[in-house]
Amino acid sequence: MPTSEPKRRLSDTAYEGLRTAIITAELKPGEPIEERALMARLGVGRTPLREALQRLAQEDLVLAVPQRGYFVSSTSAADSFHLTEFRVHSEVLACRMAATRIDAAGLAALAALLDEARAGVAARRTELAWHLGIDERLHRLIAEATGNVYLAKALNRLYALSVRSLYVARIPITLIFDELDNFTAIHDALAARDPDRAERAMRQHLTDNALQMRPVEPARIAVTPAGA
Repeated sequence: MPTSEPKRRLSDTAYEGLRTAIITAELKPGEPIEERALMARLGVGRTPLREALQRLAQEDLVLAVPQRGYFVSSTSAADSFHLTEFRVHSEVLACRMAATRIDAAGLAALAALLDEARAGVAARRTELAWHLGIDERLHRLIAEATGNVYLAKALNRLYALSVRSLYVARIPITLIFDELDNFTAIHDALAARDPDRAERAMRQHLTDNALQMRPVEPARIAVTPAGA
């Protein structure tokens, strides 16, 4: 008898919707969090929303101010530089570790993601949400392959903060059209269990992210209410 998928938690729905809105600068730095409006928009109650806000506060995307409520955290050009500096070292470390620790299931997940990326590129998909999602999933799979939960959590936080800094500065996001070769190189290096090769592939990917930016406007990403 097939087992049903676990029911999605409302706090997860609220967290993912709010995280996306903050990362893509739909909710601007310093903007107050209007809880009633977000409850209606996300289709959740106050408790799931508060749980989501607490998670986002731990990731430095939201600031809790006593007696005033929650605000989107601020950011600056200096923040962007320091985030990029720290993230490059962290992502390279993760890729080197993954090259010696990734298992067959992890490699299969990366290969499936590559197939999905190739199919999307062939279909000329233009939604920024899709392009950003593919890139984030690649980094998440690599982080998980390290087997180090602390590193994985740190990289998840760094990814969100660094991408948000691009949106806030209205710097266009690199599209997957420009990244397929880099993604393939990363997968092949991990499959070969070669840390040096994996490091070079990850550095190339991060360098291209910085240099191959296309002139597109930041997108307003719709949030799907729970149960939709």
